[in-house]
Amino acid sequence: LLGRLRRQGGYETEVEPDGSAALARLMLDPVPEAVITDYHVPGANGLVISRRARACRAGIPVFVVTGDPHTAKRAAGALESGIEVIAKPVDYASLVVRLRAAVPVFA
Repeated sequence: LLGRLRRQGGYETEVEPDGSAALARLMLDPVPEAVITDYHVPGANGLVISRRARACRAGIPVFVVTGDPHTAKRAAGALESGIEVIAKPVDYASLVVRLRAAVPVFA
C-alpha cells in the first residue's frame, strides 16, 4: 500500500518495522505530514500510535487500518476528530482521495 502511494500517488513514504519503531520515529524531526497505521501492530497498537502522532503534531491526519469490523467500530468511537478508521481491504482510490484532502501533493 505505501509503495503504491509512493509510486502512483506522489507521496514520500516511510515504513517502520513495528509499533515501537513507529513511536520512536514520531519523536524525530521532521514529524510526518500524515500517518497510516494498522490497528494491530507489534509493539504498540494503532490507537497508541495515533495518540503519539497527535501529541507530536497537533491535527496530523491519521488513518488506522483494520481487518476486524468490531475493532473498527470500537476504535472509531475512541478516536478524536481527524483520525479515521479504514476497514480492510483498503480501497486504494478512496484512501488517496482522503489523503490528498488532508495532505496535498506538491509538484
